[in-house]
Amino acid sequence: MLKLQINPQSLDGAWTWNGSRLESGRSWIEPIAHPALDCLTVADRSTGTTFVTVRELPLDREDHGRRAVVELPTDGYHRLLDEARRWPLDFLTVETTRTGQVSLSAGTHGTAPVYLTANDGMLYGSWNMADAVRHLPTVALDVVETTRLLALWFRYTHRTSFTGLYRLTERATATFGGGSLSFRMPEAARHSTARELRPDADVLAAYEKLLDGVLDRHIFVPDTTTAHLSGGMDSAVTGTHAALRHPGRILASAMLLPGPGGVQQRRRRQEMIRRAQFRADVTTDADALAPLHPTGRRALGSFVNPYEEPYQEATAALVEVLTAHGVRTVITGIGGDEMLALTPTEAPHLPVGPAHQPTPWLGPVAREVLHDAEADTAPPSVVNEMTLLALASAAPLLLDAGMWPIHPFADPAVIRFGEWLPCEWRSDKTLHRRRLAHLGLSEDVVRPRLPENFTHVMHKALRDHIPAHADRILKDGSPLIDAKLIDPDAFAETLRRIRQGAILETDDRLADVIAADLAARNARS
Repeated sequence: MLKLQINPQSLDGAWTWNGSRLESGRSWIEPIAHPALDCLTVADRSTGTTFVTVRELPLDREDHGRRAVVELPTDGYHRLLDEARRWPLDFLTVETTRTGQVSLSAGTHGTAPVYLTANDGMLYGSWNMADAVRHLPTVALDVVETTRLLALWFRYTHRTSFTGLYRLTERATATFGGGSLSFRMPEAARHSTARELRPDADVLAAYEKLLDGVLDRHIFVPDTTTAHLSGGMDSAVTGTHAALRHPGRILASAMLLPGPGGVQQRRRRQEMIRRAQFRADVTTDADALAPLHPTGRRALGSFVNPYEEPYQEATAALVEVLTAHGVRTVITGIGGDEMLALTPTEAPHLPVGPAHQPTPWLGPVAREVLHDAEADTAPPSVVNEMTLLALASAAPLLLDAGMWPIHPFADPAVIRFGEWLPCEWRSDKTLHRRRLAHLGLSEDVVRPRLPENFTHVMHKALRDHIPAHADRILKDGSPLIDAKLIDPDAFAETLRRIRQGAILETDDRLADVIAADLAARNARS
């Protein structure tokens, strides 16, 4: 939600607006410029303590104005600070004191987490990891977190793949003072369990009312809004709901798949677009921009965020087209899987990571580190940790383009509704399927015959783009090899097998190896 550079020892008086950001001496705080967000600055006139809060505005709240700097007595200051830290939508609050301390507090939603690092008495932060990583005093891999990425052992934590670079997790507080950065984690969030429905319960009517309420909490202009409509159940529900509330005004958008699954995807999407009265459809060809395509930013040597989605090239092309259409808001289906997930009691399963066999190219240090991979993670969050990781992955590309995302399934009220539903409504995404059927959509939409996924796109990358990067790693070396996180011999053997035409299901993880290598390599340049 913001970018910052703060030296708490040399704040030069009050914060003042200078164009698009707040400044105080060499320090500055720059919020994203978007009509759904505001930035309020409040100073305690007695102590000189100041807080800046960047927050998403609820529809019923007044925009205080991006240039507002308010001075109040101490009691008024603390009243507004308490209100800022209880904000109902997403927010990030920065408090600075004359004694040389900076504190940052995040809300529950995790829409656009800030990445933080400290260097030579200065605190740096940004929603885009590339901005923060260039200020690292030294570039070194965090072995535990990098191993998690390589092994698909995803965990929500303030650590990142680089030592000294941190993510401010939900409800956490980061404090910078005396040249060091520390974190205070929140209490574990409390969650509900399934309840028994009343005999007269109308689940679909309650669900429709709930989705209305979620959209009504957000500020967006339908004519500059797109709903991601991939064809999956989750985005189908949120996308059609938004379009039906604003007939003829919402854009549909998606990355289109190749092959028979793509033919089905196009047919199903067109039915939804007609039924929900989308204004138009904006798409890109995922197969034409498979992961690590030579014309993409990653292949051309730009900094690589190892947490960004593997289909970054096609996603970036779609965002570029949406920008040309004047889009400022994106409604997604992120979090739909977790909202309807069965509990371990209802369907015993291992979390993502342990459920996967280690790939053969994992090196000896990585295999050893996996024994402690659960260490130093954030406590249970309000929004599911896998949803939060997906939000963090999606945010930088959208915010850099001046877009703000709305994630209805990451709304705490929707999450609680899912937790309360009996198992039979969550199993097989029954709630979402019945919602789509209730809209009059065909069985082709409600229960597609073919899987629609990116397997063919990733296989194209494995055949056409990834081998060149793998050859470079084997020829020139890699920080991953130096840290013994990958085994070069097993890595080479996997590459030979792929070139012979034998691609295994786990080979898509090679894209994560390349991304982690490029991240470490480009961060040093």
